[in-house]
Amino acid sequence: MFVSSQLLNALLQITLILPLLFFGKGRFNKDEYRLLGIFVVMFVLWSVITNGLGGVVVGNGQSWNWVGKVSGLLLGVFFVYRNKLITHNEIGWKLNFNPGSVKPVLFTLILILLARSIFYITFEHQVKTFDLETLIFQGTLAGLCDELLFRGILLALLNRVFTAKENVFGFTLSYGILISSILYGLSQGFLLREGFHLQINLIRILIGFFLGLIAAVLKERSGSLLPAVLFHNIWALIANH
Repeated sequence: MFVSSQLLNALLQITLILPLLFFGKGRFNKDEYRLLGIFVVMFVLWSVITNGLGGVVVGNGQSWNWVGKVSGLLLGVFFVYRNKLITHNEIGWKLNFNPGSVKPVLFTLILILLARSIFYITFEHQVKTFDLETLIFQGTLAGLCDELLFRGILLALLNRVFTAKENVFGFTLSYGILISSILYGLSQGFLLREGFHLQINLIRILIGFFLGLIAAVLKERSGSLLPAVLFHNIWALIANH
């Protein structure tokens, strides 16, 4: 039952962005329809697996979704190595950065996280007991699992369909970045609960969209998922301190 509710969530979120897909490009060829179909299937599979297994407990006092996130990560890694449509470079599955991207990416990363830290200290700071599980989970799986799918696989598929890009202050913006960021925001705050009760958390949607947008820009500029993963993990550590 819980898995079926996650399937409905994923399908609802995909349905909401369908108008954006067709608005961005009025006509698609056969290969583009195939890419969009894989985009939908990968998002739905990932959502069902990561959220559907969220209730699996493997240890006493477990607080975080270890089984779901690990399973989602394995799904992403399997796709990276078995698919024949998009390359490792398109996904950002590499450690080396694009030439000339290290300084702007590092500067942006530090600036955004510094602003986030200041906001946390000013408005959110609460004294909490040190939690090793939270430190390990948010410092690893939080970014690895989500970034591989959204800023890696899904964004690479969208970039194949929507090829137009704009260069703004040395950073690439594209329709694919917009769609993947909106979808990520919806996955954080547009949910069906028990009894088909629709829960809309606008703050979580906006924060998810902003986080996805920055992570996507970092990935596209550097050519690697590493800055996006670091950004996501540090952001999550600050938010869950």
